[in-house]
Amino acid sequence: MLEVIVSRMRYIGNVMNAKVRFVCLSTALSCAYDVAQWLGVPKKGLFNFGMEARPVKVKPQTKGFKEKAYCPRMAAMNKPLFQQILQDSDDKPVLIFVSSRRQTRLTGYDLVKISNKELSTNLSNKRFTFLKCSEEEIQNYIYLVKDEHLKYLLNFGIGMHHAGLIENDRKTCEKLFLERKIQILVTTSTLAWGVNLPA
Repeated sequence: MLEVIVSRMRYIGNVMNAKVRFVCLSTALSCAYDVAQWLGVPKKGLFNFGMEARPVKVKPQTKGFKEKAYCPRMAAMNKPLFQQILQDSDDKPVLIFVSSRRQTRLTGYDLVKISNKELSTNLSNKRFTFLKCSEEEIQNYIYLVKDEHLKYLLNFGIGMHHAGLIENDRKTCEKLFLERKIQILVTTSTLAWGVNLPA
């Protein structure tokens, strides 16, 4: 769609012999220079801010997985993801972006399973608890939630967020995460579009 609009505006500009000015804003964009070149933006007109401009520092890391099929590859990522949360996050909020609604549920359930296994082998360590409020308090929120999978995950301090949830369930997860009553929110990219949840 964007390509059609830009092409049409450039065509109209050429026909009318008028300059067309494009003002484009984007969040994360790995090919900013390519897009700028396609739009005809000179180098001095492109402002591409690096990691140093972020108010919250990000430490990018890359890990490879050998599984070729989607579902086994996603499942293989969950144990290292759990270990990474323990290593880097401590009690800080964690956003986990996945590619589908179904995957929000599967990743959440895997984190619960891994967490329970770790707790059973190391009973003295409370680091594996992602619930940051009392059982009674979380039950008051769970009572309002309609999605059965979300109800289950919230008991462990894990929320999920995607367009398939009813608005009240999404808002409840946002509130719990923002108020740091749950530590983990597994979500699709829809959360990144206009919802400000620092993590």
